[in-house]
Amino acid sequence: MRTIDWVDGAVEIIDQTALPGRLTVLRLTTVEQLVAAIQRLAVRGAPALGVAGALGVAMAARRSPDPAAAVRLLETARPTAVNLARGARRAAARLPEGADAVLAEALAIRDEEIEASAAMATRGADLLVELCGARPRLLTHCNTGALATVVGGTALGAVLELHRRDTLGTVVASET
Repeated sequence: MRTIDWVDGAVEIIDQTALPGRLTVLRLTTVEQLVAAIQRLAVRGAPALGVAGALGVAMAARRSPDPAAAVRLLETARPTAVNLARGARRAAARLPEGADAVLAEALAIRDEEIEASAAMATRGADLLVELCGARPRLLTHCNTGALATVVGGTALGAVLELHRRDTLGTVVASET
């Protein structure tokens, strides 16, 4: 399951504020709704925020009378979220080419994040075995799983890959 995606003209996200009690998928049809979700931490994690910024621009390109204003709104929704602004700017660079080009760029950003997570999982698992032995014992801290990305995760992706390989020793999670 993707934690953020473009589905039938809208952005769908897993609402992280509802977890772990319930799984809620939000369907966001306006840039304002997306910005509100970003600000209330319904979507978080640098890679996921980059995708959110890009998909928000794609939404603006299709629906907003002033896409440039929507881009500014997205870029500043979380001032410290570098990936959010980067994703929004990269998608916005395609605005002169039309809404379809913007959506194509936003989906490319999403797909690149998926590929990057998979590559990090494989390389990270290999490196952990190389540095820590055949059945590494690990400590994780912070949200580095699928919720922070689109699927898989960054550091937690390596842990999941070790589990898939049946070579994972112990994992201690010091934060949810």
